[in-house]
Amino acid sequence: MAGEQRASYADWQRAYGDYYEALPERLDLACPNCGHHELRLVFVADEDDRTGYAQFSCGFCRFGIHISRTWVPEGVGFEPISTPAPLLRDRLPDFTLVHPPDGANDDDIEEVRF
Repeated sequence: MAGEQRASYADWQRAYGDYYEALPERLDLACPNCGHHELRLVFVADEDDRTGYAQFSCGFCRFGIHISRTWVPEGVGFEPISTPAPLLRDRLPDFTLVHPPDGANDDDIEEVRF
């Protein structure tokens, strides 16, 4: 059902890890929240070193996570970090952010390594 959060932050992290590891191929992965195959990964990065952030979300249930520091793999497109904020907002998907659990510290959040 769209509009209801069921997947945990850790569920989203695991799905992001699977999706990221398949890049530059697009993995046909089910959303950890709703099961639909409408996941979208958008990177915003520096054009020189390809580091920035990512938004990983579902176009159906409109939930997802924000990855604050990541590297964009070769062969994968991204929005330049220098893009003016109003234009960037228009290009990024609109979704409800799934947060780590309240009171979570780094030991409580699964680390995804590649």
